[in-house]
Amino acid sequence: MLKHQPKTLAKTLGYIITHSPGEYGLFWDPDGTMPWKEFYWALQQDFSLRFVRQSTIQELTLLGIELPFALDGNLLRLRPDFAPPVYPVASDLPKRLYFGLKPKTLVYTQETGLISSRRRFVPVCGERELALRIARREEETPILIEILAREAYQSGLSFLTAGLHLYLVESVPREFILFPQIRQDLAERLTQTSARKPEVQPPHPVAPGSFIVQTHHLEALGAGKSAKKGAKKDAKEGWKKQGRKERHKREIK
Repeated sequence: MLKHQPKTLAKTLGYIITHSPGEYGLFWDPDGTMPWKEFYWALQQDFSLRFVRQSTIQELTLLGIELPFALDGNLLRLRPDFAPPVYPVASDLPKRLYFGLKPKTLVYTQETGLISSRRRFVPVCGERELALRIARREEETPILIEILAREAYQSGLSFLTAGLHLYLVESVPREFILFPQIRQDLAERLTQTSARKPEVQPPHPVAPGSFIVQTHHLEALGAGKSAKKGAKKDAKEGWKKQGRKERHKREIK
């Protein structure tokens, strides 16, 4: 059920997604799409909009209320009458730009630089607070790194302006990144966790009263059968031997 007036909610969502996505750390891909999850995470940080789900968008659509976007699987897709925004190349960059890393990706970023794993562009911010707000959507305790934006720009790296404090870049070489100093024990732990370990399947839970046959049970069963066969054979041989003794006694008499 909708917690707001449907038309008011539609206007609010439409304004966020088309007029001020940069304020929320959001941006559109050139084909006019955006991952639904990123929009959802951004709304989760607004207490009054935490109730919005995919079903909420579908309910608005069923009510005949137009939105500037539609759900397309796990994507938001701009309607044909809403052209994707064109992000201009930034010419007046701040001295520093910021990005919040997941701790487990710190070692990898130190080795390869900042690279997007899911989208064409990486969102970097002119304000620390915005960078941390974006990072905390997926990581409770992100590691803030600084980007030497002007030096990178002078070397030929292009940054696009996607909002007042939001910029997009395809990648940032490691020589233009300032990494924070971290404790030696934490650095070692991050290095260890960066190497993927094979997943170990947990043992299946045993229901009360059930019995799972193990290898040693089969071995014991086989040994038991062999012992029984041996006992029967010995008993049979003993009976025959006793019979021969009795016949031999009669022949002597």
